Amino acid sequence: MASKVLADYLNEGYTADDFLKSLDAVLTQNYPNKPDNEKQTVKNLFSIGLGNINKLFPRVGAKATSEDPTDYIERWVHRYFHARINRPSKSKANPKGSANDPALPVIVKETKRYSSEQIQQAIKDHNLFMNAENIQGALLEEYINSCASKDGWIWAEGETMRACDFVRFNPITHIPELVQIKNRDNTENSSSSAIRQGTQIRKWNRLKTRHKAGKPYPEFQWDKLNEIMKLSSENLMSEEGYNSFLAKVAQDNTHLLD
Repeated sequence: MASKVLADYLNEGYTADDFLKSLDAVLTQNYPNKPDNEKQTVKNLFSIGLGNINKLFPRVGAKATSEDPTDYIERWVHRYFHARINRPSKSKANPKGSANDPALPVIVKETKRYSSEQIQQAIKDHNLFMNAENIQGALLEEYINSCASKDGWIWAEGETMRACDFVRFNPITHIPELVQIKNRDNTENSSSSAIRQGTQIRKWNRLKTRHKAGKPYPEFQWDKLNEIMKLSSENLMSEEGYNSFLAKVAQDNTHLLD
């Protein structure tokens, strides 16, 4: 039996106001030492989610038999704060859990005439780049947060929103704005696309593949994201800024890759 989502409690007579009261109680009782500004961030994130409650709130493990929305909200808030404390830049890589396929080195060795030493180095390098690729998406969001949060954007850390990574209330119109972040233009699955339908979520890809003289090259889309998020001039993002962020993270955290 599937776990409950927040919208399921509407069928039991609860209202959005009830959910907000429950959220206040959870923040007061379970997180008395959290700064008020962090609690307000959670409230704003939650309120934006309520604007499209059927699509934006994910499953967080609330039992299907639960009759109290606090069961859901406690798990949702914990997911957010846990992710905030354990950000990608501070993470430690886990050892590779699957075995390398021994047939692949045979193909490479005979095709490229590699020595055994070159093959072993190639395997290590391949695993290293795979680790980097796996962590990059989360680091991309963390870099964006380091800039966009200064203009009121909230990072939906811990996957606390479905198919949506950054939200805010527009400072002038107070209308919710929502953005989904993808590293490349070929990394979206069908479920994310389906969730976005009927919402105001705008999708952005960091790079698109272009071709020149038959060869592919990356075209970065930072100007488009700066426009979508309406960032002030001092908070604009760029590929250079992103690379500087990555370099500092890697220098500060020698356990980032295994």
